[in-house]
Amino acid sequence: MDIISKIYRKFKGYFLSGLLLVVPLVITIIVIKAIFTFLDNLLLPYLQPSLGAWIRIPGVGILITILAIFLVGILVTNFVGRKFVNAGEYFLLKIPIAKSIYGSVKQILQTFSYADNETQKKVVMVKYPRDGIWSVGLINGEILHPETNEKLYNILVIASINPTSGFFIMVPPSDVIEIDISIEDAMKWIVSGGIITPAKLKNIKS
Repeated sequence: MDIISKIYRKFKGYFLSGLLLVVPLVITIIVIKAIFTFLDNLLLPYLQPSLGAWIRIPGVGILITILAIFLVGILVTNFVGRKFVNAGEYFLLKIPIAKSIYGSVKQILQTFSYADNETQKKVVMVKYPRDGIWSVGLINGEILHPETNEKLYNILVIASINPTSGFFIMVPPSDVIEIDISIEDAMKWIVSGGIITPAKLKNIKS
């Protein structure tokens, strides 16, 4: 029985090790393939009459889509284009179902857009919701307390799993510990519920 148990444990260990490698890899391939196929076919049906033989080359659709998104980006950063976009968003957000979908997706994308705010934001640990419990947050600026004139940090504590929600708190610097990690690593850490821990924090020795 001991030999059978040892063989079973080894088999189980090898199987789980293989499973941990294969499943994330397969899911990643499936997701990437689905995204690639979706983007590749997004505009091609509308461009098929003019593209002719080019329609059969994989990747042409995704290149056209990227170019179209780039051109839209140029448009919305233009003052006049921004006015049209704001007007369109105003009417879109008046539609109940569209408001929920559009608003949620936009919030998620804004949350994961690190490039513009990477140099302005800092990742911190803050005592929240009570003393003895630490939460991860982002410093989004600072204010002066209206009565004591004490400096307070504007901190966004992002909710785990659902990064479109969270809490806004104002905390004195003495209750904040800055963490030397990127916004991207912090978001992965928060959204994964602590499963994906930043490498820098793993290497800290007590």
